Amino acid sequence: MKKILVTTDFSTHSKAGVRFAIQLASQTGAELIFIHCFQALIPTTIHRERIDNALVEQTQKFRSKLEKFVADIYKSMKVTPGAHSFVAVEELNPTIGILDYAHQHQMDYVCISTRGAGTLRKIIGTNTSSIVVKSAVPVLVVPHNWRKQPIKKMLYASDLENLDKEMAIVTAFAQAAGIKSDLAHFYYPSEIKLDPVVLAEMWQKKYPQVGRVYLERFNVGDGFALQLSNLIDQVKPSLVVFFTHTSQTWFDKLFSTSRSEAFTFATNVPMLVYRKK
Repeated sequence: MKKILVTTDFSTHSKAGVRFAIQLASQTGAELIFIHCFQALIPTTIHRERIDNALVEQTQKFRSKLEKFVADIYKSMKVTPGAHSFVAVEELNPTIGILDYAHQHQMDYVCISTRGAGTLRKIIGTNTSSIVVKSAVPVLVVPHNWRKQPIKKMLYASDLENLDKEMAIVTAFAQAAGIKSDLAHFYYPSEIKLDPVVLAEMWQKKYPQVGRVYLERFNVGDGFALQLSNLIDQVKPSLVVFFTHTSQTWFDKLFSTSRSEAFTFATNVPMLVYRKK
């Protein structure tokens, strides 16, 4: 874990993502790059020089605003800043601006806040959902009400596909943060032939970095998200980890919009979303 791109639109809700990134960097030593995308006000003129000068001035104005915004959060958290920098990008579509910068500058993670109200896409926010779905860079999604606290434990929710490769990625993140990761899998009765307790013991021997293994029988009537939410309430992780497919959007695949209660965990626990290889 080397570089985390941290997004903000200067809103109150976006402070949560900044706080989480600062906390994570304090545990991992990662470099933080804070980014703000803005839409430039172009002068009504035919002179190219005046247009370029206006863009430079506005970029500097937003960069200065970004520096103060982040400095105030560092101060409120009483954290001594580590390696960090600032960038203001002129881009009508924030998703494009953020993803282009992340890919071009080889960011290891993108960190963004949720909004925290309404339906799922409103909870997550239009820009956040677009970034999660489109980004090849892993995305940290932080609930708008997250407050400073140590990141102590992860919960890796796995479908068991490519478990060895994914576990290596999860373990690398956990080791960088100095924490352990629990493993959770929701199974159909016909899927697992061995006794769940025996299987859990086997995995703990194979993956010594795993704290606990949770094998939960899947209840079709409740749905995945509600059952995961209940498990999160029980385990109380600091971070939930997913690996997602690109053929179907993460939200449509994992969550049913008819069960709003199933989304409560999305507003309470930060999530780390990787794209499946």
